[in-house]
Amino acid sequence: MEAPPVIRESPYRCIGCGYDLSGTAIGGQCPECGRPIVDSLRSRETGAAHSTLATVSMILGILGIALCPICGPFAILLSRMARKEISQGGYATSNTGMATAGFVMGIIGSVMLIFFGFMLLLDMTVW
Repeated sequence: MEAPPVIRESPYRCIGCGYDLSGTAIGGQCPECGRPIVDSLRSRETGAAHSTLATVSMILGILGIALCPICGPFAILLSRMARKEISQGGYATSNTGMATAGFVMGIIGSVMLIFFGFMLLLDMTVW
């Protein structure tokens, strides 16, 4: 009986705990949390694992444009965190689009925040 293939140096991380899966057997379990490694590999390929940070950054970006520009900087911050999380593995690469959308809308919301702040400052100096 031959040994199962081993994950060579790769960006794959456990979807349960984020442990680096390099050097672990594909048919085994995560050394940290015991989750089957196949789950982490399958979720990355099929897009089953969604990044919560990417989703929240996109929602904050929308809120930053539509209702409250103060959400813009937070959308930018969460977007950068989401992109880092996605690049480390364990999440579907399709989540990058949501993170990018959150980043762009966060920039627009931040510009609106600066504009409204400037207008408020001008209004205060006139009085």
